[in-house]
Amino acid sequence: MSGQAQGRKIAIIGSSGQVEQPTVKALLAPGIHTITAVQRIEATSKFPPEVIVKSGNLKDESFLASTFQGHDAVVLMPPLPQLVSLQEPAVRAAAKAGVPYILPAEFGPDPFASKLIEENQPLQDKKKIRDLIEELGVSSWIFVAVGPFLDMNIKSGLWGIDVENRKATIWTGAVGKDLSRYKNKAFYVPSFHLTQKELLQAFQKATGTADQDWEIDYQDVNDALKDCNDKIQQKDATAPFVKFFLTHFREGSGGDFESKVDASEVKKLREIGLQKEAVDDVLKRAVS
Repeated sequence: MSGQAQGRKIAIIGSSGQVEQPTVKALLAPGIHTITAVQRIEATSKFPPEVIVKSGNLKDESFLASTFQGHDAVVLMPPLPQLVSLQEPAVRAAAKAGVPYILPAEFGPDPFASKLIEENQPLQDKKKIRDLIEELGVSSWIFVAVGPFLDMNIKSGLWGIDVENRKATIWTGAVGKDLSRYKNKAFYVPSFHLTQKELLQAFQKATGTADQDWEIDYQDVNDALKDCNDKIQQKDATAPFVKFFLTHFREGSGGDFESKVDASEVKKLREIGLQKEAVDDVLKRAVS
């Protein structure tokens, strides 16, 4: 039997950012969902006319619980610095409103990759939210595991590859590959399965260049991690994000979740419109 999308009432907090806007657009596309955007009183974001907009204090559990009443799911997409402060009141409010499902800010790595969590503070913050949902015992969380976003992080250089200046630092010893009915479980979405070296080769193909056109350095992955940890101690704002990407490539850290992808579930997604991506096409668009 072919998969068939079903309409749901979905409330979204943080619906105007780089990830959020495409999410709202995609949810509206089938014409079957009722979408409520929940935002700060002072927010000026504009939404399509089909979207119901509710404005209020995002830390006020009473306001949030009233807004969430009757919804099937709450999707949380706060800014990274507010992963805990904005999600905690929303989770408690969803429990008060009896919302069955919460999709917390979890568009990233495998939530059960314990080594990644131990080494990355943002992932520890995310785990706190999952634990709170389970502790309250009303809602269930669903985690969409996609791995770090490839295209959105190209210009930042967090992959260790600076396309604009043709520079790359390859972390030697980091050969792990990364992939760009769910109650308290993750749904694993397959994307690109690449080592860092293979990613550099893909960038070279997209830009029509070769090794001789690049300044390529090599650094042992453990030395790179030590550098990151030292910078984190010095309150370097970028270091935690560099470490986040670096640990995904380290063998055994849990960045590679290809073995957990359920082919039958992916087939259902293909049937309702999720397209298979080609890394060459994505990189060509990103560097053009």
